[in-house]
Amino acid sequence: MHNLDPVKLRSKHLNAINTLAAETHRPVEEVDKIYTDIFESLNANSRVKDYLVVLTCKKVREELR
Repeated sequence: MHNLDPVKLRSKHLNAINTLAAETHRPVEEVDKIYTDIFESLNANSRVKDYLVVLTCKKVREELR
């Protein structure tokens, strides 16, 4: 099982949130809220954690359409 480095993961989250905000022309605060909600839901229900950031970004994009 992989232990994710919290510092690297935090950096990936911030990068993803800022990228999504720029792509969707939405405020970072709005994207952060949606991203956090979706990530927490996926994280709580997943066994494999390797692609959570990618899956979260996909779902956030869908939500913001």
